[in-house]
Amino acid sequence: MKIVNLLYIAPLAMLSVFLKSCLTAEAPIYCIYLHNQTNEELYTMYKWDSEYRGQYIKVNRLSEDSSMYGSMKVIPDGHHTLWCFSEKPEAFFNSTDTLSIFILDKEEYEGKTWSQLVDSAHFRQIYHLSGDDIRLIGTTIPYPPSEIMRNMVMVPSYEEAVKQ
Repeated sequence: MKIVNLLYIAPLAMLSVFLKSCLTAEAPIYCIYLHNQTNEELYTMYKWDSEYRGQYIKVNRLSEDSSMYGSMKVIPDGHHTLWCFSEKPEAFFNSTDTLSIFILDKEEYEGKTWSQLVDSAHFRQIYHLSGDDIRLIGTTIPYPPSEIMRNMVMVPSYEEAVKQ
């Protein structure tokens, strides 16, 4: 009788351990980073327009609605998280999705209200990266732009940006 009980209990115990490990295992998180390859502290505002949000906006100025943007300080030679996903971004983005990144000097950002930024910010660079662009670049987006970004939508253009 005891052996028969063990034959039932052992598989149940193993199943219990397996299920517990599945429930406690964290799902992988994939992120898109901005790599500031300069020696200067910068700021960035960024937004993601996708089919899920019903927007594909490529404008070269900020919207009045600050809630549409993430923003952060970007230290020299630092990698900073712009967006994270539960799926690999390269597979997740559609061709028409757009990650817009507005990069500006610290002096242009600090001490200004959002409406002042909308009205008068002078951006060093604006990227409008499609899902295809992100698949090509990978998950680390460089600033200043790299050669692989030559044909991507940005202001100023790649040629102008590398002259500066």
